[in-house]
Amino acid sequence: MTDDEVLTRQRRGAVLIATLNRPRKGNAINQPIVDALDDLAAALETGEPQAGPCRALVITGAGDKAFSAGADITELDGIDGPAAFRQMRRGQQVFDRIERLPIIVIAAINGFALGGGLELAMAADIRIAAPDARLGQPEITLANVPGWGATQRLPRLVGRGRATELIITGDLVTAQQAHALGLVDHLADDPLSAALDLAARVATRSATAVAGAKRAIRAGLTDGVEEGLRVEADAVAECCRTDEQRQAVRSFLQRKNGADR
Repeated sequence: MTDDEVLTRQRRGAVLIATLNRPRKGNAINQPIVDALDDLAAALETGEPQAGPCRALVITGAGDKAFSAGADITELDGIDGPAAFRQMRRGQQVFDRIERLPIIVIAAINGFALGGGLELAMAADIRIAAPDARLGQPEITLANVPGWGATQRLPRLVGRGRATELIITGDLVTAQQAHALGLVDHLADDPLSAALDLAARVATRSATAVAGAKRAIRAGLTDGVEEGLRVEADAVAECCRTDEQRQAVRSFLQRKNGADR
């Protein structure tokens, strides 16, 4: 791993680890990182060509102090309105692309996850944090608003009132508080190791079923229950067309019949 690689990739079997690699800058997210995340998402959408298919993605930060301290503030110094709008839309689109990936995405939060860093973590399906991690959206302290999705994802995770309070005060929360709020799903002394264990388990499940479950969950949250149920039914139909599902059902029935004798 070298400092000139702002986002490194490492395969662990069917799991890919993507590491934000600007440790001397708190892994602050600059435009090269946004571009690298976009390239990563594109590769995963079409299938990783090296070492077989990728079944799970783990995102973490280099070093032991920060997952990401947020957006690189130097890129906001003197920026005008139109440029800021374009920059925010670009980050939103890339983070949304990550959220839409058909594979499971896990954020291993190994330290501070602030601003854009927390927004990236919220684009993941599951968040695992170190006990000493701190999380928050401090943009208001710079007379600004979160711009890479926090106003939409945070209320869905912790509720409107608590999300509003965190955004308009800029207060940080501990990992334990974040866990109690539902912002963090698991606490682990070694969040990367825990994320890899979970990713490896998910990697053994049907890729079609995992992708279908993700689509249905997202549809219900973004488009309402009725659309979510339609997508859910469509996902079941898609699974039932696969040899994997048919074989799994036959194997289950054979085991059951054998146990009943």
